[in-house]
Amino acid sequence: MRAALYARVSTEEQVEGYSIDAQRRAFQTLVEGRGWIACKEYVEEGRSARTEDIGKRPVFKQMVADALAKQFDVLVVHKLDRFSRNLRTTLEYFDKLLKAGVSFMSINEQMDFTTPSGKVHLALLGAFAQYYSDNLSQETKKGWAERKAQGLYCGLLPFGAMKGEDGIPVPDTQDRKANIDGQEVSVRNYEGLKTAFELAAQGKSDREVAVALNTAGYRTAGNQGNRPFSKDTVRGMLTNKFYLGYLPDGDGGWGKGKHESFIDEQLWNQVQEMRQRNATSTRSRCRSERKVGSLTGITHCWYCKGRIHVSSSKKGKPRLGCYNRAKGWDCPQKSASIDIYEEQIKEYLKIFHIPEDYQDKILEAHQKLQATYDSTDKDQARWEAQLERIKNLYRWGDISEEDYRREREAIQRELKALAPIESQARNLDRLAEFLASVAGAWEVATGEQRNKLAHTLFREVWLKDKQVVAVKPQPELEPFFRLNYKEFVNRSLKMRPRGDSNPRSPP
Repeated sequence: MRAALYARVSTEEQVEGYSIDAQRRAFQTLVEGRGWIACKEYVEEGRSARTEDIGKRPVFKQMVADALAKQFDVLVVHKLDRFSRNLRTTLEYFDKLLKAGVSFMSINEQMDFTTPSGKVHLALLGAFAQYYSDNLSQETKKGWAERKAQGLYCGLLPFGAMKGEDGIPVPDTQDRKANIDGQEVSVRNYEGLKTAFELAAQGKSDREVAVALNTAGYRTAGNQGNRPFSKDTVRGMLTNKFYLGYLPDGDGGWGKGKHESFIDEQLWNQVQEMRQRNATSTRSRCRSERKVGSLTGITHCWYCKGRIHVSSSKKGKPRLGCYNRAKGWDCPQKSASIDIYEEQIKEYLKIFHIPEDYQDKILEAHQKLQATYDSTDKDQARWEAQLERIKNLYRWGDISEEDYRREREAIQRELKALAPIESQARNLDRLAEFLASVAGAWEVATGEQRNKLAHTLFREVWLKDKQVVAVKPQPELEPFFRLNYKEFVNRSLKMRPRGDSNPRSPP
């Protein structure tokens, strides 16, 4: 049997017996003893198993997807609460494993949960796991409330602070190693904190402060690990009244804490005043320069796969730049004038033409795309049955209203997409007429009109440096674009002698 391990540990459980290494050792001992094959390990650190939102446990989500794809035969956990501490989540995903033909083994409980009696034990153990989690949560909240009443900080300390000998936060003056241009240097987080406030008081934007901290070798503190600063983390730091000696009271306000102020109150006020001034100036500029870019909403960065956003140069000319880079991430995609990309789209559309025998060719293309799926009638019947099933689950109370609405919308999108080939063929003449004139329309259109055209033609446009390297057309237009793609590539190869600037296939 192919065995997979799911190991999890929350931030508070990094101790022997719960550690990832301990769970791995137990897994290897079990596998060797039973003669199984250890084929996969899914390791999730710093994540709680109490939440019902599996989106907050990406490794768990991937493990379930691989199980449904039958990439392993048995899932092994060290203890049931490693899998989940929420009864509903435990039962829901255990049922999915069973339906996928994947067995489940908990080392600590030593039980086979695929038998009828095992299922009963599973429900009992899951209930106790959730009881423990709920009780722990209540006790933790009471402890936090008591600490707040005493003026003591709760949770992870923010950047620039550390626990003193009596547990009260003090400036973090510990030396930490940082790598700057290949050289190892020492940094102190408290010095970085003061630098951030001083730069902000000078009028530097949150992004500029983030870049300065990252360049100096500083990294964030918290349960997400040491990461580069972004404008969002800087904003949170510069507005955190913890640094003035206050603590959140739990009702949206602040109360006096026992720790001393980390930042001079005069410097704090200067920072808040300057940030307010910058925000007002930015809003005014945006209102006066607000224009819809031709490629807004569909462009992506080839390097980091993030979104491309429109900004304005000092002269007011629109530019396209990577949003992740703007936040301070290490992405090499520099901004460039939108004109550069618009010109490439225009050249592409100029090449675009409809061949005389387009109906036969496009019908053939549609049939090839459709060949990978079942017939439309079968697909429609399957989705309608699925829709009826989730309706019943909602009526019986087995799924929440939020889950029901989300699944219903997804199914309705699938049903809407089931257009028969015959109905697609009837629209070919209209589509061909539209595409035959779109190049001329693009050339004379305004930015807002080009944006509507771009959204009609493309789902995605991918940028790398100053090149449009890939486009993903709208599904109904895909056959037309495939007919013209080869000619576009050949012409582009002649226009671009550099090997690294040739267009690439769509992702």
